Amino acid sequence: MCSVMITSPIGDRDRLLTVRSKKQPDGERTFVDVVRRAQLVECAIDAIADVGYRKASLAEIARRAGITKGAIFYHFANRDELIEAVLAHVVTAGADLVGSRLRAAQTPRAQLRAYVGAFVESLHVNPRAVQVMYAIGDHWTDEQGRPRLQDTAMHEAALAPIEDILRRGQEAGEFGPVDVRSMAMMVRAALEAMPRYAAAHPELDIDAYGRDLVTFFERSLQADQAARPRKSGR
Repeated sequence: MCSVMITSPIGDRDRLLTVRSKKQPDGERTFVDVVRRAQLVECAIDAIADVGYRKASLAEIARRAGITKGAIFYHFANRDELIEAVLAHVVTAGADLVGSRLRAAQTPRAQLRAYVGAFVESLHVNPRAVQVMYAIGDHWTDEQGRPRLQDTAMHEAALAPIEDILRRGQEAGEFGPVDVRSMAMMVRAALEAMPRYAAAHPELDIDAYGRDLVTFFERSLQADQAARPRKSGR
């Protein structure tokens, strides 16, 4: 049976994290309801990680939770709503980790290191949750068969914190005059490639990968090197 992990309440930080069941509005949930929903989310994560997204049916999740399939509908209107709760749980945990590491860093350069480090750390802390997030992203579609997580708003939300670090680094003179959007896309793409590759190649040293990424991007962003071509062109 899946373990129960009670996390901090999900806030209204963005559209994805606002998950309210049609079956049970937030104000009507008892403590037992909250515990059971948390258990079902954990069981869904385990099921997707173990048997894959498509085979992680409500019946399989219910079996792991030790309840009937019908009992799930007391807490979630359908499978899609449960998947949304899984995503909210995983994204909230990731955002909390990144946020705590960024708050501890004092400069934009240190925050860039912290951002990459937090991404690597998440693979150590809860690799199954990261695996599940990517599995859902690959397979969760709407009624027209379009990926639910491939929309502009989510891409923008993923790039926003990196762009903020880069802009402040330029303003502080720590980073050179690179194109912020292009560099943010490269940072994000390099990080998102890591979990998939690590899953296929367990021998990958993800800590070394993270350190190499930091070194590469810091060198690419060096203010003196970025300014050098302009001087030689005079």
